[in-house]
Amino acid sequence: MADEESHGTRHGSSPSKADEEALADLGQRIQAARKSAKWARSEPEKVAASSRSSDMGVALRLSSEMVSGVLVGAAIGWGIDKVFGISPICLIIFMGLGTVAGVRNVLRATREMDKARQSGEAKQDQAGRKPDDKR
Repeated sequence: MADEESHGTRHGSSPSKADEEALADLGQRIQAARKSAKWARSEPEKVAASSRSSDMGVALRLSSEMVSGVLVGAAIGWGIDKVFGISPICLIIFMGLGTVAGVRNVLRATREMDKARQSGEAKQDQAGRKPDDKR
């Protein structure tokens, strides 16, 4: 118990002057390390981070194009099967057609994105540099 009282840091008591100085020194060293080139977040990393979020948007768009084609084809096939009371042959056929339509939509969308990227709307690499930029 006497040991705990002599340190002054247990059971809710305030830290000693030496502890406060050590914490302040540690804080200064951490700030200096963050400012150094090794720890500083550079511009290319910021651009790459924003690029990752736009890549997620592209992936979501392409996957929804594919899934919607398959689902619409399956719904049309199921509806025709129900109306005419036939076996699921139309479901199978239209699901295949929906898959083909989904693939075509994905290819069309990627071509559009590629044209936009090449036309200069996004004519930068992930580091935010243009092809002729020499840094």
